[in-house]
Amino acid sequence: MALKIFGSKKKPVRKPVKKKPSKPKKAVSKPKKKPKPKPKKKVVQKKKVIKKEVVKKKMKKKPVKKKSPKKIKKVAKKSKKAPVKKVKIKAPEIEKMDDAKAYDLVKNSRLPVLKTIFIKKDNDLDMIKKIGFPCYMKVSSPKIIHKTEVDGIVKVNSIEEAGEAFKKLMKIKFAEKVLVQEAKDGIELIIGSKSDLQFGQVVSVGIGGIYVEILKDVRFRICPIAAEDAENMVKELKGYDILAGARGKKPINFKALSEVLVKICNFSVKNKIKEMDINPLMCDDKGCYIADVRIVK
Repeated sequence: MALKIFGSKKKPVRKPVKKKPSKPKKAVSKPKKKPKPKPKKKVVQKKKVIKKEVVKKKMKKKPVKKKSPKKIKKVAKKSKKAPVKKVKIKAPEIEKMDDAKAYDLVKNSRLPVLKTIFIKKDNDLDMIKKIGFPCYMKVSSPKIIHKTEVDGIVKVNSIEEAGEAFKKLMKIKFAEKVLVQEAKDGIELIIGSKSDLQFGQVVSVGIGGIYVEILKDVRFRICPIAAEDAENMVKELKGYDILAGARGKKPINFKALSEVLVKICNFSVKNKIKEMDINPLMCDDKGCYIADVRIVK
């Protein structure tokens, strides 16, 4: 048998494929940024200015009246006067007791008070003769605390002066009546009493008058006090030498002062006084006398 030889057939020969020459790659350029468009200038239209024709009118000149020299002088005099400042009086937050009631309450407690009367009308001016001249006239109102601040105290020497003083005092704001009191010389002291939440009733004494708040020469004690406590209070004052008779003057009656201090302490405890001021208390070698009383109950 003839043997078949496999693979005798010739394999097809593949022709080599010619490669096309590759084109060189072009460099990729980045896109250029477009410049921002410039803002267009606004065309401002020029406004046409229309010139108006000015028509001149002939004005008739009015005759100027010349002021007389006398009138000009009067005007000049008025302009020189300075404006008058009016004092505004505000009502206090806490009103004090009516003066007439306060004086009666103190008198009934056997405290030494100067001769005092109250006047409401012109017809009552003849009552001043009971007090005598010279005397002091004071404005009276629960809403006026310090009489000196409103110019509410006037010293008079005759019934005619009293009439003028009465009219003046009654014109003061909040005035209700006028207090008339005998004039008494001496050293002015202040005695006070106040109810304190911590200490209870406290009494004080100091050099009084209109300068009491400036000097601040005051001493305090808790009630009740004895005569010895009152004497020590007075001796502790900076102005004690004045009371003892400085510059050749007679010393005040220290015994009378101690008695007043003890009585006021007992008075304020008994009547449950919230606040009390006796200013001034006039003191001399003969005794001490209450001139002005302010009570808040």
